[in-house]
Amino acid sequence: MTTIRTGTDLAAVEDVVAGIDAHGERYLDRVFTARERADAGDDPERLAARFAGKEAVVKLLRPDPSDAVPLTDVAIVLDAVGAPTVELRGRAATLAAAIGCGEIAVSLSHERGLAIATAVALTAR
Repeated sequence: MTTIRTGTDLAAVEDVVAGIDAHGERYLDRVFTARERADAGDDPERLAARFAGKEAVVKLLRPDPSDAVPLTDVAIVLDAVGAPTVELRGRAATLAAAIGCGEIAVSLSHERGLAIATAVALTAR
């Protein structure tokens, strides 16, 4: 049976700025891939949108509460025409395979200090 799965997340840009101010490169490297940072130009609003995208994808995958998914296992990157796409690796890719997850579509937006993302995919379970 095919199932539609969704995930949505809202992130505050000020939280990303606070993480960068407090931990600098260590925070950026722990949360974002080099490609995400390049695509976003390290702009806090765009990074917050990617953070929300990562969280939306993790919600879609529904890991067990004791099963942590590193944030860098989910990358929100731009395709050739500038649309956001999802790349999975590591634990996130394993979870996606286990539920028969097809391509994950993601939509990002940011305005007035907030960023929102929604992820949608068809799964076998």
